[in-house]
This record gives sequence, C-alpha cells and structure tokens, in this order.
Amino acid sequence: MVQLGQTVSVSGLLLFGTTTSLLAKIVYELKSTGKNGEEKYFRKPWAMTSLMFLGMSLCLPLAYYQERRAKKRSEAEDPLLSFDQYSGVSGPGGKRRSQLKEIALLSLPTAFDLVATVLMNVGLLYVTASVYQMMRGAEMLFAAAFAILFLGRKLNRYHALGIVCCVVGITLVGTSSILSGEGSSTHVVSTEEMLLGMGLIITSQAVQAAQLTFEDFFMADLNIPGIKIVGYEGLMGALGCIAVMMPIAYYLPGLEGEGVHEDFVDTLAMISHSRLLQVVLGVDMAALLLYNVSGMAVTGHLGAVFRTVLETMRTLFVWLVDLALFYLHVGQLGESWSVYSWLQAAGFVVLVAGTLVYRHGDHEANRRLLAEALALRNTEAPAEAEAAESGALYGVTAPLLTSSAAAAAAPAVSSPLAMAGYGSVPSASLPIDAVGTPTSRMSFRATQTIVSGSYSRSLTGSYMSRPQWANAANENNDGNHH
Repeated sequence: MVQLGQTVSVSGLLLFGTTTSLLAKIVYELKSTGKNGEEKYFRKPWAMTSLMFLGMSLCLPLAYYQERRAKKRSEAEDPLLSFDQYSGVSGPGGKRRSQLKEIALLSLPTAFDLVATVLMNVGLLYVTASVYQMMRGAEMLFAAAFAILFLGRKLNRYHALGIVCCVVGITLVGTSSILSGEGSSTHVVSTEEMLLGMGLIITSQAVQAAQLTFEDFFMADLNIPGIKIVGYEGLMGALGCIAVMMPIAYYLPGLEGEGVHEDFVDTLAMISHSRLLQVVLGVDMAALLLYNVSGMAVTGHLGAVFRTVLETMRTLFVWLVDLALFYLHVGQLGESWSVYSWLQAAGFVVLVAGTLVYRHGDHEANRRLLAEALALRNTEAPAEAEAAESGALYGVTAPLLTSSAAAAAAPAVSSPLAMAGYGSVPSASLPIDAVGTPTSRMSFRATQTIVSGSYSRSLTGSYMSRPQWANAANENNDGNHH
C-alpha cells in the first residue's frame, strides 16, 4: 500500500471519488465530431466502461513498484532470512508461490464487474449523477439477500432495519427523479427512459452483490495484495471490453447513443476531434487510479466503517457540485434544484441512516463471533495444559505449539473483523490473539457489506474444530478478503 497520511487519504477519497462520479455523467454532455463529420454528444457507455477498467489497470505498475521496494527493504534488513510478503518468497532458495492460478481466478469476478459496469453506464444515460450515485445503495439489499441464500448468514435486527431504510430511501430518490422529469441537462428524458435507467442501475447492483458473494465464498484466501487485485481486474476487464464486448456492440442493432449499438470507430474519431474530451477522459482515468489508492489507504488507517461514512459524503458532494455546475452556468452541465429535490434529499438521508445502521449490524455480528471464539478457546485451554503436562510426565516430546509460539510462527491475516474496525485478526488455524496484519495487504473490497460470511465459515470450520496448534507451523496464508 502507498503510505498516505490520514488527512491526505481522506481528502483523496472524497476528491477523486466525487470526480469520477461527476465525469462519468459530464462526458455524456460533451459534443464532438464523429467519423461522418456530424457533431453530437459523446454518449458512449461501452467506451466509458473500457476507460474505467483502463484506469483500474494503472494500479498494476504501482503494485509492482511497491513489491520491488518491499523486497529490497527486506533484503537490506536481513539478507540471510528475507521475506517478501507480496511474492511469497521466504529465505534463501525459498519457493515462490505461483500466483498464476489466483490471477486466473480473478477473471470470474472481473466478468461480473464488467457486466455491472456496462449496466451502470447505460443507466447513467437517463438519470442525473446524484440519482445514479444514490441508486447504487441498492447493492446492500442484494448483498444481504445473497449472503442469506448462499453463505448461510443470519441477519440481526440492525441489518433488517438498515435494509428497510435502504428500500425506503431508494423509493424516495426514484420517485423524486420521475416527478422532476430531469435526467439530463442537454436533452429531454422521458419517464420510460428514467425508469429504464434506474432499473439498469439497480440490476447492476444485484450483479455486483453476486460478485461479492462469489468473492466471499471462493476467494477469501486469495494471496494477492489488494492494489494488485484492482490492477489485474482492470487489465482483464479492459482487454475483455475492448477485444470482445465492443466489437460485439458494433454489430448489435439499435441507434448510436442508446447503450446497445456502439461504433468504436466513431468513438475514436470523436475523441481525436475534441481536445476537451481528451482531457476529461484522461483526468477520469487518473482519478480512478487515485481513488482506489486513497480508498485502500483510508481503510487501512481508519477502518471500513469510517470509509462507509466517507462514501456517503462523496454522494452528497456529487450532488452539491452538480448543482453548482448548473447555477454557475458551466456550459450545459449539472442539475437544477426543484420542489421535488426535497424528496430526493429526504431519500438520501434515509439511505445514509440505513447504511450506518446496517454497518452497526455488522459490528454486532462480528463482536458476537469474536466473543464465541474467545469463550471456546478459554474452555479448551485447561485441556491443552493437561495434555502438555501428560506429555512431559511420560517423556513425550511432541512439538505442541502454544499460543505465543503459534503467533510467532505464522503471520496474521486481514479478515472481516479487521475490516469492520476491530484491528487485525489471525488466520483461522491460529490463536485468536495472533495479530499484526500489515494494512498494506488489506483488500480493496474491504468496505463491502458481506463481511461476516467467510470469517465465520473459516472460524467454525477450522479454528473451532481442532486444537489451536494443529498445522500452525505450516501456515503461510495471508487470507485476504477480496
């Protein structure tokens, strides 16, 4: 992870997060000349999807630069026994853990992400930036539903209240958008188109929730740093979109600018003919990179709950800046304030309250899991001591691993508890007090809503089902929750 201070990382998250959301809509309101010499708006959701993944892929050079620095620093401190936490090399002649299989596994969530991003960008054609940002709160609903269905998670009363608030908030925001009739500052958007846009955005959040559920179940132990995960997903997503999806969209029926058919030759012509468009797209890519870096730094410094609060502030800033662009008469950009905007404001407040209440439910669930694990360990401690005494009495020299030895023998891992603000938590096969995960290994998905599933599964399936010393000496798994 890039070592950013708290103030810098918080400011970066708000600034670059707001920038990416605004530019995603602003670019649709810019004009340029196409391949036929006709001036038109740059309504190219497939191109914007490719741009988003290209911006994410910029994390890869940064990740490898950090990996190289970390390796040099480790070798300088102890050249005889170095440990590269990024590549998995331990000691002279250590065996490098191959990451090829793990990187290939990333192609599956990348496919989810690609579909979700296309749906969001098409939906954004028909709604304002603020409504788009608020509608993305629907992800919490689907994440909770999938966690119940596929991860066997049980929701507590705070989760239920948060979900109710989310439904009410999204309903209020959607209703205000339809009543105001404002979906774009450059052309009239019909009610049917608004409903289509909001439906596509909500559907995209269901796809992203499915992605998170898949990651939580199959990729909880992925041994790749978070920033490298972002980079590889960006690289694979960009290749998939440019090499596969955009050629398909070129041959699909429909009108240009409606989200189905898209002429990539015309897209290149429009970009080449507008310096303003080139600048906006370049700034958007850079902002995507800096947003991801700042987001991981915020999670590492202040925890996922604080980042959740910041993300709600980002939504507010998107709305305020969009209003300012309209009333400062910056071209034809922004959105106006109407009598129905009060309804949207009420929906936003309810959404924020629901998010925070749901997060409190995560805290309560994780606190309960931790208390149960500690209680079980306390009941096992006398039996372990008796076993050790029996071994010494009969001259048995089996290498039983105590809590302190286990803590020293293997590294701790990031987990949903750490992500929810409880600090580092050890691997499922280590004692619960073996802590100390470096924040640089925290996954960029640390702020998502289904944080309990994989930890509770590994805790009950591994730690609670065997003695705490079992196989601890052989553990070398960083267990990032992606």
